Amino acid sequence: MMVVVAIFSVSTIHADGVEDETKEVLRGAVDEYNLSVHMVPPEPKLGQVQFRIFPTDRTTGDPIEKAIMTVIIRHDEEAFQSRAVNTPSVPDMYVANLTFEKEGTWQTEIKISTLPGRESSVYFPLIIIGDNTVSGTAAGVFFLFVFLVLVCGSVFLTLRYRKKQVIRQ
Repeated sequence: MMVVVAIFSVSTIHADGVEDETKEVLRGAVDEYNLSVHMVPPEPKLGQVQFRIFPTDRTTGDPIEKAIMTVIIRHDEEAFQSRAVNTPSVPDMYVANLTFEKEGTWQTEIKISTLPGRESSVYFPLIIIGDNTVSGTAAGVFFLFVFLVLVCGSVFLTLRYRKKQVIRQ
């Protein structure tokens, strides 16, 4: 089993017009598959990381649209996994989302199976740096703002329309 690894940075524009930067973290072959694995964000940080996997048949080069794919990450004694799924609109791209809570070097495994009982795996290290992609403080402040708007709006509407009902009676 030979795996060739190459790293590239690409820019992708989606149908909704949003552009995001991806980084190819793996381009290799395992058994009868060629795999190209991209990540968003391009520099993996604490928080959510999206893996985009593009499998193709090694002999024909055709995209594989019916496979069971799993991404497993391991660090020290911890391990997490996520099923990579494709959609009818983009059947050749499998997407998995994982959340990294610790910085350091994580061992990443991608499993692919197109036949029952037969799996192929490829492994590569992934270095996670300490900056979080979404600040916990910013998320808390946003939640507090939304909560206050809902509560204050409800109280305002209740007081305003309750007075009108009392006057009518």
